[in-house]
Order: sequence, then structure tokens, then C-alpha cells
Amino acid sequence: MKRMFAALASALVLIGCNGSDATAQDDTRPISDSERARVEQIVRDYILEHPELIEEALIELQRRAQQREIQAYIAAIEANAEAVYADPRDPSIGDPDAPIVIVEFMDYKCGYCRVASRWLETVMAENGDQVRLIFKEYPILGEESRESARAALAALRQGTDEYFAFHNAMIQSSGPLPSGRIDNFASLAGLDVDQMRADMEDPAIDAQLEDIYRLGRMLGADGTPFFIIDGMPVPGANTQALEAALAAALRRVEG
Repeated sequence: MKRMFAALASALVLIGCNGSDATAQDDTRPISDSERARVEQIVRDYILEHPELIEEALIELQRRAQQREIQAYIAAIEANAEAVYADPRDPSIGDPDAPIVIVEFMDYKCGYCRVASRWLETVMAENGDQVRLIFKEYPILGEESRESARAALAALRQGTDEYFAFHNAMIQSSGPLPSGRIDNFASLAGLDVDQMRADMEDPAIDAQLEDIYRLGRMLGADGTPFFIIDGMPVPGANTQALEAALAAALRRVEG
């Protein structure tokens, strides 16, 4: 990009050097059509000789667009901080006063969430004293997703340990999640399945899911998983991006 600007500047200098004395004394006169054509030709020729400039320009445009998108995410997160971090209905693990908070919008039918769950296990094993993890049940992949999320929130009423046993079994599974399979995971997690099914009919659970859905849309969570790590959005299960966000958070904590 700098070379392109240099070429344009050189073209303008050539015009100035070839002008009359009156031109030299009046830098504000309009550029004539012939002069403009000369500038355009010089720049065109330069770009044709150095086509890599187009790639550089496109990369820079993409970088700026991504930066604007990230800033929009951050602004939305800050504007909805209470709903993001302080909804008492959300399941969470870790010290409530931990200096780093990771929020995940997740769906039990999402294969990428399964990949992310293994990363989260490692994070909590290695940094559990510094990290609090909050789950946002975000069923956007169909009826099985919604039934699984309703079951998980009903399971939470029977205890945090029971919820996480159930959650881990479902998120690490693959394939369909019909009612019978959900019930089997619940039983293996030590849940009272009949009570879970009864609690699933509570309108408060549907209301919570609707609140999370609206929040996710406001934050720009168009897919799962969608992470917020120490206030920074990280869409998807890009382990490299997740690690970079966590490392930045740890550096902040360590000062």
C-alpha cells in the first residue's frame, strides 16, 4: 500500500514540476482532465507492474472489517454485561470470584462444541483456580437441541454436580439425541429422570432459553460455540484463537 501511495505522490509531483510559473504560485488550482488522466495512467501502470498491491489492499480491508466486527461484539457484550455474566439461572463452574470468566454459548448437537469441550476440560484442569466457566444453553440446531437444553436446565435443579455429569455426557456424545438417549444419559448421571421430565415442562425453563436466545442474537452469536473470554468474543472452536484469548487474559491477571 505504501508503494502505491508513493507512485501516486510521484505522479502528482511530475504534474507540479511540468506546470507554469502561475501554477507553481497557485497550488489550489483544479487539476485538468489531461493531468488527471496522466495520474490515473501512472497509477494504473504501477499497479499492473506490482499486482501484489491489490492483495495487500484486500488483506488490509479484511483486517479493518474484522476489527470493526470485534469492536461491535465488545460493545454489545459491555452493554449486556449483567445478562452475560450475572444471570443466576446459568450453570457455572469455578470460583465465583475468579479473575477470568469464560462464557460459552453451546448446543448439544454441535460437533464443534464437542471439540471445544475438550479444550475447556484442559483449561479448567490447568487454570481452574483462575477461571470461572459459565454455560449458556443455546439450542439452535433443531428440536433435539432444544429438548437436550431443557433437560440440562431441569437437571441443574437436582444439583450442580448432577448437571455437569449430564452435560459432559451429552456434549461429548455424537449422533442423534432422541428422548430415550437423553433419559439414559440422565440416569447414568444419577438424576431422577421422572423429576427431570416433570421440571422440563416448567414454563420458566422455556423463558430462560428464550432470554438466552435473544441475548445471543444481540451479541452476534450466529453459531455455536460462541465464546466470551475475559470480555473478548471468540466465535467458533478455533483452538488457536481460544488459546490466544486465554493467554492474554492470564497475562492481564499476572500483571
